[in-house]
Amino acid sequence: MGKKTVPFVIIIILIGGVLGSAFSLYLSGLFPEGQVKKFFFEAIKFGIPNFTLNLGFLELTFGFSLAITAFTALFIIFLTYLILKL
Repeated sequence: MGKKTVPFVIIIILIGGVLGSAFSLYLSGLFPEGQVKKFFFEAIKFGIPNFTLNLGFLELTFGFSLAITAFTALFIIFLTYLILKL
């Protein structure tokens, strides 16, 4: 494959995040409760809380949130490595 562009790498990272999250949600139902399940399948959530700016004639709402599990991070790293090495 040719030269990897920044938008291409960003798309790969997003695809890795979606696949990792889907895989994590699917597998979380198969594991019994315990520390292993908590480590691999409990999401770490962070972001900017929602806030609203009301200007009278215009109301804007802003916010941003991410929830990342261990499988999400692993899929992002794996796909990025795989794509950049091929």
